[in-house]
Amino acid sequence: MKIAILLLCHKNPTQINMFIDLMQNDSFDLFIHVDKKSDIVDQIKKSNNVYFLPDNKRIDVGWASISQIKATHNLILFAKKKCEYDYYWLCSGQDLPLKNCQQILDFFISNNNKNFINLIPSKHNGLNKENNYDKRNAIYYYDFFMGREKWKSVIRRLYVALTGGYLYTFPWFKRKYKNFRFYFGSQWWCINKETMNWIIEYEKNNPDYFVYYSHCSTPDESYYHTLVMNSPFALNRNDYLHYIIWNNGASSPQVFTINDKNILEKTNLLMARKFDMNVDAEIISWIINKNKG
Repeated sequence: MKIAILLLCHKNPTQINMFIDLMQNDSFDLFIHVDKKSDIVDQIKKSNNVYFLPDNKRIDVGWASISQIKATHNLILFAKKKCEYDYYWLCSGQDLPLKNCQQILDFFISNNNKNFINLIPSKHNGLNKENNYDKRNAIYYYDFFMGREKWKSVIRRLYVALTGGYLYTFPWFKRKYKNFRFYFGSQWWCINKETMNWIIEYEKNNPDYFVYYSHCSTPDESYYHTLVMNSPFALNRNDYLHYIIWNNGASSPQVFTINDKNILEKTNLLMARKFDMNVDAEIISWIINKNKG
């Protein structure tokens, strides 16, 4: 079995190097995208199973924008030129594996050909009415007010209110893409070969899909989910493989510390996010000692 790990990175090269060390196995290849704004490429270690996206394919990744999809798309195509992998596993430079390579391989062998992708309750998944996730795709978001700046947030909120609010959209503002049902979930997925080939072929033959998502909010939490769930492989799905803690109202996941050691040790999930050596290096050392070799 061959698995391509697609790694989106922007900081902490020493921590990325630790991830690379833990994934030294003939069954894993790592394809790394370093944010165009970042200058850490030369600080990331070179290895026989590590491949860096060329500079001309690196993307300046922005918050809640289509740039996340561009970076991921470039990684997928780059990996496919190298090999036809059994799985394509999207991860972050602030992730770390919770199991060793052999345990991870055993898991994939016993769950062969499943897709692992998280779905959040939305109009087409567990609810029968529109909510704030559906709103991300329901209206046309303009480039000029997408970003974390306070003034952009104020304009975006006023615009959402004008179109009906976060839980409803006036019909004259509402968009749709063909007969697709939209799905939402965590950005971090693992997709098998057959499904990924279908996705790539669909994108190639339907460039309007990418154009549509270019004016959605936070497309990285819907773009691939919607494709998988509108594909012939929709029923071949389990939940994602990441352990992530979101605190109420937070815009970013909780950073793990050594106080989280027990919960990380008990979970059966394969990967955790997120870690930051500048916040707590002890938990990272514990992960490495547990899984190395």
